Order: sequence, then C-alpha cells, then structure tokens
Amino acid sequence: MVFNLRQGHQVIDPYQQAMFARPTRRMMVFVDGENLVFRYQNMLKRGFIPRDDLVHDPDTYVWNASFTQLALQHEILRVTYYTYVVGDDQRVATLRNEMQRQTFAKHMASLLPTTLTPCIFKKDNRSRSGKGVDIQLSVDMLSHVFRGNVDSVLLLSGDGDYAPLLDEVRRAGVLVYVSAFSDGFNQTLKERADSICELDGTTWK
Repeated sequence: MVFNLRQGHQVIDPYQQAMFARPTRRMMVFVDGENLVFRYQNMLKRGFIPRDDLVHDPDTYVWNASFTQLALQHEILRVTYYTYVVGDDQRVATLRNEMQRQTFAKHMASLLPTTLTPCIFKKDNRSRSGKGVDIQLSVDMLSHVFRGNVDSVLLLSGDGDYAPLLDEVRRAGVLVYVSAFSDGFNQTLKERADSICELDGTTWK
C-alpha cells in the first residue's frame, strides 16, 4: 500500500493489485499419469535423487503440488489425473482416496478447491500398455476447449503423441502450457507449447 501525500489518500500499488486480484483466465490441467510415473521411475534408475515432498506410488502415480507452477497466474478450475492401476475394485478405491488427498499449487487469490480429480483405469498387468488414458484425456481436453470452458490448458506429459491434440487446441485460440520430466520430454511437444516447464526440481547423482 502506498500513501499519496498530495491527494491525501491511499493508493494500491499496481503490482500488489495484480498479486491479490482473482485471476480471470480459466485453466484446466490434464495429467497423463502413466507417462509421468514411468518417466520418473526411469530417472530413478539412472541416479535421479527425488525431492523429499514428492509422492510416488510405483507404476501408478507421482505427484508434487509444485507440478502446476506454470498455471499460477490462472484460475485453475480442475486438475484431472489420468492413470492405470493393477488390482481389484478395492485397490482402485484406495488409490482414489489417496490421490484425492493430494493438492496442487494455485494463485493466492483463488477460492476454488485444490484437490486432484482422479480418473483411474484398471489393467490386467503392469507390462501391458493401454490407451484409455490417452484417449480419455484427449476427449476431455477437446470437449472443454470447444465448449468454451477454458482460456488455457496445462498438459502434464512429455509424450509426443499429444502434439496433434495441442495443434487443435491452439487452432481454437486456447493457450497451451506443457510440463514434464526432462527424461523423454518430446521436442515436438515442446514446440507446440506457448510455455514449458521441466518438473525435475532436484539433482542427479
């Protein structure tokens, strides 16, 4: 706050005003959990030292609240985490409850909830690759874009297969942000983004 002596009243510094005003640009975050967790686990095998506050369920999901740092100047409407799990319905329910306890970083003036929204698919074994995550994520993103629900999207994945999806999103006039681990972060995907961020955030051995 700045006091204006000549006019005898207080004026708000423009920077402070921007920091505390609620953001007007709406964003949804779409997380390809299968891509993130396997890229992360590959980094671990190569000597990556994880940060202490990073949550990891092997072969299922990896998360830290800072993963949404590219979205901090937006009003994040939802963060949907798409992933697979091997197991029965009880395993799915347990995982969903655990994931719903995870939070994401948001703009300081946002009043919306900060918990993850899980979208969990079951598969028969760990080695089998599925397409449910890719398809559902793409359908949901395009649906929100063409319904005019968002001004920007943040994709958490380094998979180059999403490049055509991002082309379509950009053609609709929506800004595209992409975050991923450095391991396997596809160059073509980077070129489709308006802004990118690597999620490593720590050191290598």
